[in-house]
Amino acid sequence: RNLNYQVQLNWARTFGKHDVSAMGVFARQESAWGSMIPSYREDWVFRMTYAFNNRYFLEYNGAYNGSQNFSPDNRFAFFCSGAAGWMISEEKFMKKLKEKHIVDMFKIRGSIGEIGDDNAGARWAYLTNWSVIGPYALNLDGSNSPFTGYKESTIANPDLRWATVLKKDIGFDYGFLGGMFAGSFDWFRDDRKDIFISI
Repeated sequence: RNLNYQVQLNWARTFGKHDVSAMGVFARQESAWGSMIPSYREDWVFRMTYAFNNRYFLEYNGAYNGSQNFSPDNRFAFFCSGAAGWMISEEKFMKKLKEKHIVDMFKIRGSIGEIGDDNAGARWAYLTNWSVIGPYALNLDGSNSPFTGYKESTIANPDLRWATVLKKDIGFDYGFLGGMFAGSFDWFRDDRKDIFISI
């Protein structure tokens, strides 16, 4: 059984040379198989963008994510990112190069942000799990016992939390000689922490 629902709002306006937009999303997913307890995932996401005269660009993203894979203390986390761009080819000092089709487009951009991963192995890893022993488990003297017993099969990890990735990117897009040469270049780096490892 899967239940997914989502609400999204979008807004965009142009004020002279200024372009502004905003977007908000709420999404929730419930899923279950057979008689299992349903699992839940919830996301609150927003994005804002700004552009001036098709030259300067700004963007900010935020996400408040919740997952049942973690204890109530670590269930929700906020992640955000930001980006900026500069379309150098639209500047006045590039006008002659554009008219001669030497430079068609040249843009520099950069971004930094954090995202989260809730793929933390076993669903109830933040709780201690118990398993049944018996009936007829051995007593200390080696004889059989008619009683059912329990043992600690998995030790709880209450500090389990979202694994995070800090992403950094610097790049540029270009087009030269009437489109004869076009492409992009990116340099990026990912730094990960709080990764869940099963042993």
